[in-house]
Amino acid sequence: MDTSPWTRALNKFGLEDPFEPGRTAAHMRKALHDAAPHIDVTPPPVEAVRDLVIPGPAGEIPARLYIPNGSTAPAPCLLFCHGGGYVIGDLDSHDALCRRLAAIGGVRVLAIDYRLSPEHVFPAAVEDVLAAFDWLAGEGAAAVGADPARLAVAGDSAGGGLAAMLAQARRRQLRFQLLIYPLLQMVERRKSKLKALEGHIFSAITLDQIARYYFADEKDASDKRASPLLEDDLAGLPPAYIAAAELDPLMDEGRAYRDRMIAAGVPVDYKLGKALPHGYFNLTAVLPGARSLIDKAALALGDALRD
Repeated sequence: MDTSPWTRALNKFGLEDPFEPGRTAAHMRKALHDAAPHIDVTPPPVEAVRDLVIPGPAGEIPARLYIPNGSTAPAPCLLFCHGGGYVIGDLDSHDALCRRLAAIGGVRVLAIDYRLSPEHVFPAAVEDVLAAFDWLAGEGAAAVGADPARLAVAGDSAGGGLAAMLAQARRRQLRFQLLIYPLLQMVERRKSKLKALEGHIFSAITLDQIARYYFADEKDASDKRASPLLEDDLAGLPPAYIAAAELDPLMDEGRAYRDRMIAAGVPVDYKLGKALPHGYFNLTAVLPGARSLIDKAALALGDALRD
């Protein structure tokens, strides 16, 4: 029987698991929407929150700007990519986390609602993230009060993979990357270790379902934009902070990416959440100890972008 904190929380409130195998994308999204208000505590206050749209390659990209107390433009700014296996997640599902990163880190946070699969397959999400960053680093900087010389990227899970992709593609324009239990490769999904971690949100079946939704062609899984762990040239990447989870089938990939970045001369701060599952940055109501780890990541972010 699954006794993970995630499942206990869902059972307590009579909620469905968004990542239950076999669910449709619409069913997964509704389940996450219903669960979100119950699994996060109220975050610290920020000065302002503003919804906006960013020009994208296939139309406008919805976005949300979080301005911390005392922030004066031009200010350091973080581009945030939400997780959810490229299928679920939106501005609301990660609202509490973005508020906490802004409030504790003292940086502006621009969260984006990139296109999701299966309606929009790879590389739609990649293209949206790149377009959003280019806008933020260029004409959009003034609109959100961002300092183009003090930009960072962050993301959790699939969003962490998108953040790593962006750090590789725009490495000279970023000061920092915050990778939260990132999904760094989609090629090898059937590993023995996954069997011991079934029930901790992710599973081999879940990863296969994500791939079926995300890729029109399985060969796309080997594209470095989808699997940034496969990138050979890591020199010159911005300093990284990796927040890992011990009860996570993605832990090995995150550790391997840490080692490869360090070997390439990239400063990396690696923090392992002991006995914590994948997704703990969004489980502060279920796992109170997660808050301190989120705050440590936020403080590292703020320090990295401070003049």
